[in-house]
Amino acid sequence: MRTAVLSDIHANIQALEAVLKDSREQGADRFWMLGDYIDYGGSPVETMERLETFDISQMIAGNHDACLYLESVRSSATPHGRKAYEFTRAVVRENRRRFSMLETIVHRPMAYIPECGTLLVHGTPEDPYWGKFQAGDDPEDLFHAMEERDVRLMLMGHSHTSFLLTKDGRRIINPGSVGQPRDGCPEASYVILDGDTVIFRRVKYDIGGAADAIQKAGLPEYLWQRLYTGR
Repeated sequence: MRTAVLSDIHANIQALEAVLKDSREQGADRFWMLGDYIDYGGSPVETMERLETFDISQMIAGNHDACLYLESVRSSATPHGRKAYEFTRAVVRENRRRFSMLETIVHRPMAYIPECGTLLVHGTPEDPYWGKFQAGDDPEDLFHAMEERDVRLMLMGHSHTSFLLTKDGRRIINPGSVGQPRDGCPEASYVILDGDTVIFRRVKYDIGGAADAIQKAGLPEYLWQRLYTGR
């Protein structure tokens, strides 16, 4: 099977639609989702409605998803981050049924698939909500955690940057961010797994439409300006 791995959509329906179209064209027949479906972007309701329309085989929560329901996960944020959270929280309160999918996964920031020795985690195994591993960081602790858990493949999000690391037959993959890339390329980022083959995909999308949605939501201009630079 061809598996599309998506992370960090962040209420960017334009980017999500572009990635779903591309994944179909690439022959993906199942989806694994690594969290942070909402917040920052201006289309949280539309994003959740779209996620409900296709079959998701594995779905875990990110810190932004859990923050809406679990006070223990909430952390200090930047001023624009707090405004984004307040906007999203208000939308969720007014449309709770639309976000029922999130309520079912907020306690699940990590999932293990034993039949393929794969671990899905939003952050890191030690800090599954907030742990951030960046490309260039020392991966030894991650590979050690994989060995302890009998994990051959670890898929992780949260950093919004894509990478592939290998050691002794084990692999760590970050698919990057669908809705808010931060690696200097503004195109939506995701990964397709085809057996042992890893295919990193970058997809152009309607950034202007996503920026307009953020502006109409009354969110800080920083949140839409960064979409054009991928930072």
